[in-house]
Amino acid sequence: MRKLRKAIGAGKAHDSHALRYTTTAEMAALGYDDDLIMAVTGHRTKAMVEKYAGSARQKVRAIEAQKRRK
Repeated sequence: MRKLRKAIGAGKAHDSHALRYTTTAEMAALGYDDDLIMAVTGHRTKAMVEKYAGSARQKVRAIEAQKRRK
């Protein structure tokens, strides 16, 4: 991971945890299911995916709800 961060010019803020969190949230926002997210991120439990994907999924639901109100 250090080699990759150095190669792309990323600092210490871009660690493996931050990358997994961001990937989980972005995939959830795009509608990917938990099993697919787990396959990509390496999370072992759906509880962890739900933890990191929760706010992204809530945002998608809120946007959809607002669209239906119109």
